[in-house]
Amino acid sequence: MPNLRLSWLRRAVSLQSILLLLVLFGVAAAAFIGAGGIDVAADEADGWVTSHLLHFVFKRSVAARSGSLVPPEDLTSPSRVRLAAQHFDMVCANCHGRPGYGQSVVALSMDPRPQYLPNVLGQFTDPELYLILEHGVKYSAMPSWPTNARGDEVWSMVAFLRQLPALSAEVYREMTALPKIETPFANPAPDGALRPANPQRNSEPVDEFLYAAPASGFADQSIATSPAATCARCHGADGSGAVTGGEAPNLTIADAAHLKAALEVYTSGARKSGYMQPIAAELTGAQITALADYFASLPVKTVPSPDTDPALLKRGEEIATEGIRERAVPACANCHESAGAKLSNAPNIAGQSEVFLKRQLAAFGHGGRGSALGWNPMTAIAHDLSDDDAKALAAYYAARMPAKAGGGDMVVKPVEAHARLDPAAAKEIFETRCAKCHVNFGRGDAEGSYPNLTIQASSYVAQTLYSFRTRRRTNEKMLQVVDGLTLDELTNIASYVGGLPPEPSLGKPDEAAAARGAVLAEHGAPERGVPACLSCHGAAGVGALPLAARLQGQSAIYLRNRLDTFAQAPGRDGESLNPMPLIASRLTETERAELAAYFASLKPLQKSAMQP
Repeated sequence: MPNLRLSWLRRAVSLQSILLLLVLFGVAAAAFIGAGGIDVAADEADGWVTSHLLHFVFKRSVAARSGSLVPPEDLTSPSRVRLAAQHFDMVCANCHGRPGYGQSVVALSMDPRPQYLPNVLGQFTDPELYLILEHGVKYSAMPSWPTNARGDEVWSMVAFLRQLPALSAEVYREMTALPKIETPFANPAPDGALRPANPQRNSEPVDEFLYAAPASGFADQSIATSPAATCARCHGADGSGAVTGGEAPNLTIADAAHLKAALEVYTSGARKSGYMQPIAAELTGAQITALADYFASLPVKTVPSPDTDPALLKRGEEIATEGIRERAVPACANCHESAGAKLSNAPNIAGQSEVFLKRQLAAFGHGGRGSALGWNPMTAIAHDLSDDDAKALAAYYAARMPAKAGGGDMVVKPVEAHARLDPAAAKEIFETRCAKCHVNFGRGDAEGSYPNLTIQASSYVAQTLYSFRTRRRTNEKMLQVVDGLTLDELTNIASYVGGLPPEPSLGKPDEAAAARGAVLAEHGAPERGVPACLSCHGAAGVGALPLAARLQGQSAIYLRNRLDTFAQAPGRDGESLNPMPLIASRLTETERAELAAYFASLKPLQKSAMQP
């Protein structure tokens, strides 16, 4: 027994000694570091153990985290390669070098040094390259991709890198040569106060950083001296995007206002692109305006689409003009290439390249594209499109004549086009189900418990019913109603309601409050990001979005409660498809009441002016 106790004591003393040594070592290390004992100078070479250990950690980390990544099928696409080549030449080559040239002396003075990629790309798989490009490498000069959630751009760079080792200096120079283009508006000097910008994604905007535009470039001076030629690298001298096979968008179909807005939101980081954000951040305000005017003034030219299956084009037309009922996807023509486009600020997309449209829909569907608008329904809409749907839409719009080249407005088909009409059956369903809550033949009660349906167009009613059916909107009573009906029955109800004569809601609104609400309804509060209500809810042809609810003659109590609900629970009612939660949250309680009174005081719009 004594020997056993002695053995245990020895082990305890030994453990205490080890712990004491560790503590002493930690204290000594802290003192050594605190005294500046570690030399971090970049011109002091790392030891063999340090450099090999760090590189081993790097390679094992990348390998362990890239296993689930699957390269896209079109990774060898020449258009992807050519698009990414421009970004490589303007950005990556400053450190990693170009074919036929050595690396920058400045880059080789870094520690760790950027590698000459043709010599090392064989060490990495495609998924590993993607991971490095997307996330960058800590404690090195390798940055992450300038924006997140744009994997399509990163895969394009992987496609280029795979071709890089085989590129001769001559082929590379031809691929990345600055196009010859007359640019009378270089304007390299800043033209006023700096503008806020966010071209990065990792660093906190603390006092040590300045996120502002115009930003200084990395090395390529063409942006300052020849901005249009820089744009032409990817978009071509003709602006069509044909030079990169349509990977870059066709600028000739857009108007100057849209191009200017796009460049400005790339600067702010609201719209995401690892290619465009660094470039836009270097542009002065005058350059942005001049570039937008220049490319918008070019003759319309489109990128030829491959021969497309007529059935695919027909499917694209159906979605564009009718939507998809079973998924509550509205018709694209509500906003694009129609009268609604002029009201919603939606871009012209007829004549846009097929490949660009497919990539943008995919980016929207994954929530990573961003937008020029404070609110954009495309994220929710694209999420509900299948790959085949997106392919059909891209093919259809790419084949259409651009609006600037004489293409006519698209027409949204009425909801009745979806189903065989059965007015008698629809009337029976309305009277036995809907009228239990929407009393007084659809006008609702004086207490405003339920909305007045008689004022709404069939298109809005149909979209609302489809949204309840798909749970994009939630209301227990409405869910019980729609779940017991077929899509055709819902469509027939919408048609029936659209045919009801519009009647004002019961109850008398506060006239004084209505007069005060008129100012906000007509002019909004731009300083708070509140648009004029009538810009969406106005009379048809004067500012009404096709699927916006008609509020004229609606119950003041119902409207006030609805606005309060939006303001207090912004996550409800399919927020991404509805801008109202954000808008209502910027209104005071008094303003919401005054707006409700204003719209309740108006005479309902005639249905003939409201139907599609």
